[in-house]
Amino acid sequence: MNYHGLIPADYSGGEAFLDGNLVRPQVFRKQLQFLKAHYHIIHPEDFRASIEHGKPLPPRAVLVTCDDGLVNTLTDMLPVLQSEGVACLFFVTSASCGENPGMLWYEDLYQLMRAKPLSGPALRFLIEEGPQSPPAESFQARWWSTVRSASRLGSRVRADWMALVRNDCGLAPMPGSERRWRLLTVSELKQLAKAGMSIGAHTVSHPVLSLCSEEEARCEIRESKVDLERALGRPVWAFAYPFGNPATMGERELRLAEEAGFSCAFLNVEHWAAVRSSPLALTRTHVTSDMTLPEFSAHLSGLHTRLQRALAG
Repeated sequence: MNYHGLIPADYSGGEAFLDGNLVRPQVFRKQLQFLKAHYHIIHPEDFRASIEHGKPLPPRAVLVTCDDGLVNTLTDMLPVLQSEGVACLFFVTSASCGENPGMLWYEDLYQLMRAKPLSGPALRFLIEEGPQSPPAESFQARWWSTVRSASRLGSRVRADWMALVRNDCGLAPMPGSERRWRLLTVSELKQLAKAGMSIGAHTVSHPVLSLCSEEEARCEIRESKVDLERALGRPVWAFAYPFGNPATMGERELRLAEEAGFSCAFLNVEHWAAVRSSPLALTRTHVTSDMTLPEFSAHLSGLHTRLQRALAG
């Protein structure tokens, strides 16, 4: 199962488009209790032992994971996990290896573009740097097209470009709770690890990997492992592909994850026939804010995937 964090109690709500990846604490607790009643929730280190050494897993085994490294994973998610006796595998970017991590750049971009459409030097720079998608109609489509274009820049150039965007659009305040938007600092990440949670890598800067050059994609994957191992003083054996779907990565990224020395790597989809079966292409159920408990159960049992295949056929 894959989460992206919880909706903090002090967050009044923003846009469903961005918040749809998060669940409320009470919903998360009910989902964990359902898993405990009907499945075997395994510790990430037991999963690692299965991948690396062939240790058998119990029947109906479920691994709980969470991507991105928002600070609410520590302030809101960890207390629920601890009270239910569940360990989680958290995937974080290299931003959480410092004390001033800010927020995910593409969520920051969303808020900035909401405040003011891109123009001036920021827009000109993006156009000069590479091909652009056809004009999109909806705001979300225009934003995603811009995310794709900016992913081609490389992490350092993209950071400079984001400074241009902020200068042009004005500083967009984090709407509502900081716990909704801010990423973990390195000291907070260490608290999560000290609490018994496992930490995996999620690239240096969370780009669309398929749009990066090979060398940039290799650096994003490999250096995130190096950065986290240096910060935590322990091996980082698992990786999660940013976005993790057919539009954002493929066989090249699987090869680069293997080259970087990861024992396993995770997608963000339940089924992907185009990608070979491999420990470097492990599928996950992406839990969303609007997923009901019966839907949650259908995803776990495989019924949802079988229905999708039947409808597609």
